[in-house]
Amino acid sequence: MQSGCEQENKNKVCRSRGGESCAFDGAMIVLQPIADTAHIVHGPIACCGNSWEGRGSLSRKGMLDRMGFTTDISEIEIVYGAEEKLSCAIQETFDKVRPKAIFVHATCVSGLIGEDIEAVCTKAAADLGIRVIPVNAPGFVGPKNLGNRIAGEVLLDHVIGTGEPPPPFSSSLGKGGLRGVINLIGEYNIAGDLWLVEPVLNAAGINVLSKITGDASFEEITWAHRAKLNVVVCSRALINVAKEMERKYSIPYVEVSFFGKTEMSKALRRIAERLQEGGENIIDKIPLHPPFTKGDISPSLEKRGQGRFFQIESIIAREEKQLEEKLKIYSHLKGKKAVLYTGGVKSWSFISALIDLGIEVVAVGTKKSTFEDEEKMKEILGPDAPLIEDVTPANLRRLMKERNADMLIAGGRNLYLAVKEGFPFVDVNQERHIAYAGYEGLVNLAQQISNSVRFYNENRSYKSYKTYVDKSLGTSVVINPLKHSQSIGAAIALQGIDRALPIIHGAQGCTFLGKVLITKHFREPIALASTKLFTEDVVMGSEEALVKVTEGFIEKQTPGLIGVLSSGLSEVKGDDIQSAISNQRSAVNGINRQCHIVHIPTPDYEGGMETGYATAVEAVLRGILDKSRKEIRGQINVLAGLHLTPADFNELREIIESFGLCPVFLPDLSALDGSREGSSPLATGGVTVSEIGSMNSSMFTIAIGMSMEAPAKYLYGTYGIEYKLLESVAGLRGSDDLMITLSAISERPVPEKYVRQRRSLSDGMRDAHYYLSGKKICTALEPDMSVQTSAWLNEMAADVELAVIPCCSEAADRINSKRTIVSDLFSVNGDFDLLISSSHAADTADRLGVPLYQTGFPVYKVMGHTSKTTIGYRGSLAMINEVANVFLHERH
Repeated sequence: MQSGCEQENKNKVCRSRGGESCAFDGAMIVLQPIADTAHIVHGPIACCGNSWEGRGSLSRKGMLDRMGFTTDISEIEIVYGAEEKLSCAIQETFDKVRPKAIFVHATCVSGLIGEDIEAVCTKAAADLGIRVIPVNAPGFVGPKNLGNRIAGEVLLDHVIGTGEPPPPFSSSLGKGGLRGVINLIGEYNIAGDLWLVEPVLNAAGINVLSKITGDASFEEITWAHRAKLNVVVCSRALINVAKEMERKYSIPYVEVSFFGKTEMSKALRRIAERLQEGGENIIDKIPLHPPFTKGDISPSLEKRGQGRFFQIESIIAREEKQLEEKLKIYSHLKGKKAVLYTGGVKSWSFISALIDLGIEVVAVGTKKSTFEDEEKMKEILGPDAPLIEDVTPANLRRLMKERNADMLIAGGRNLYLAVKEGFPFVDVNQERHIAYAGYEGLVNLAQQISNSVRFYNENRSYKSYKTYVDKSLGTSVVINPLKHSQSIGAAIALQGIDRALPIIHGAQGCTFLGKVLITKHFREPIALASTKLFTEDVVMGSEEALVKVTEGFIEKQTPGLIGVLSSGLSEVKGDDIQSAISNQRSAVNGINRQCHIVHIPTPDYEGGMETGYATAVEAVLRGILDKSRKEIRGQINVLAGLHLTPADFNELREIIESFGLCPVFLPDLSALDGSREGSSPLATGGVTVSEIGSMNSSMFTIAIGMSMEAPAKYLYGTYGIEYKLLESVAGLRGSDDLMITLSAISERPVPEKYVRQRRSLSDGMRDAHYYLSGKKICTALEPDMSVQTSAWLNEMAADVELAVIPCCSEAADRINSKRTIVSDLFSVNGDFDLLISSSHAADTADRLGVPLYQTGFPVYKVMGHTSKTTIGYRGSLAMINEVANVFLHERH
């Protein structure tokens, strides 16, 4: 049977039926786990900034797989070319991290402008004396599946067959390959899966020569052509590698799964059989493993194990017996019902694993599965297998209710659907942190399911779904970017507008990677769509795709606002988005007169997340407000920056309303405070479009954060609404400035409760200064966050020795630090007592040997960040105590 990408009658360009990500992401998934190689992303910031350190592959062969490298090309470099910058980036990467090899990845923008990365790589390889390998998988050429295959071809063309194994492997080299050794193809060691499987293989006398590519070194892949057998773990991704190695090196292959007891035992038997078919007799030499003897083997196994397979059966019997004992405490899972939605080999092998636990699979999502996968599902579940193509949140929720399911087993993007609907959930995709492969992995899976079931059974509710509706890096390579793209900031801004939908006009990876990143930070369902541009759209024109996607959402979802976000691809391509939107409005009015369509220019080759956020706010104001103005007494506008948490928005509202004022927030990110119910393609909660429409009638505007001054100036210049810019609303001075401003606007005194909170903050600052005074701090944050953080640290007599910001900003001059630079996390060096940055900085803190206080974006390695109040007297005290406790913990 042909694989899904080879079905002629499907009229596809190697596309999976789900648009989960792009070819660039697929290639990185395959190649980045090679942990002693560097991967330079040649393009603007989005591709690397949205994805680095975002995958669950683990390695003991190095740490370069956890680092991000990008040329972060700018608009001027798009115009004049960036090949020279790429050449310098390769040299700098080599000098800084000494990789065994360097992979250079094309992106949509570098592919579109015709960068000759092959020529640059060839010259660099000659100069450096290491392999510098081009990877031509820009996002627009196809989906993740195609990128997987392109990466496999890169390994075949440039790596496999270029080296020879060292002793002891070389001493056993015989005709047809090394005796008793296999390659694992398509195993990425997600969460350490491989480390649970390899010991069992070794016990069975089966040694792994090369892993492609989890926990692999570059060198071991060079001699993969010397294996006796290729074991393909994810056939959808890299079957092309196995087939080509069979043709070129006469290495047979077998497809297996390591998930679940049944599949793991079946895999051991199939590997042994295929080795035996090739004349391999190493299986005969495997001893029985104590405490097992021949008497421990059942008659049926003994019969099957006559001769050379008896020893394999002894290992299987031992492992299954131990597994049976370990699973006894999870017997309560038997009879439970599950809905499963994942892709590739996991789509059918996890069915088997769940059945091993006694769990009934009542529905299986197939959108990310090939037709081969579906056939295997039917082999396990029968011809009437409950296969479901529609895996939208609404349909998953319906299936859970109609089929009385007890749990959802799926990828992390569905986590917050489960959270909001109140049913147990286990993540089985590549972002997970728990290993599920092998016999021990099945125990882990049972434990995770059990924990989730028990938690939700305490308070289970299927709630009714409510339809709410020195400022230069000075280098050519950015390593471990601090910077994020403008589209990320704009997408976050639109989450704070009720019934809004941001649509990124670009390749599907732009949206997929951005959505994963934002979801990880806020731990909430995120509304974000894509026009999913492919090669034919790039060549023939993509305005039609934009119109089609926009009209589809308007007709089906009736949004109040659509923000069309440009990408590097659509900007470089020269799409006239504004004209497309203008021409569309008359047609749109016939469908939904209440929907505003706003163009938000967010090319990822300039600016950063903070500028994208501010651009979105101003674009929404320009797109919604009319020219009329009738002042509403007591109403004020609040333009709050990206650096505030959802809890901060709630705190601000409470403070402002206590002065008798009525605030209109744009955006209102309190919508992401965890109070959302259900799951919707649109943003739910936050400020409404009608409330935004009244902002030209407000009596005053408060802008919080320097990035918010531009939209405040627009309101002043167009409607004459005066404004006050507050650079900080944290710490004693920042909180005082907020209270004084509100008192002046309302002509009321500061309420007594805030006078009391001020006294508490003052007292707490005195207590905490013993731990913070004189401490040397490094911050690596967005500009507005850097200004606010350095201000309250200065009040605590702590010294910000170094402030790192991701891009140039007027706020840089307002940061209270000894030194401020525009740079990346890799460049952070110095003698510090504390690093304050996002979760991405964990490895940087380890390298510096200092604790990390996680704040900013993204924060996903600690819980509760978005529910923290960090502003005003109360929030400032809590934050100061947290930082002081870091030093108190270090002291003890």
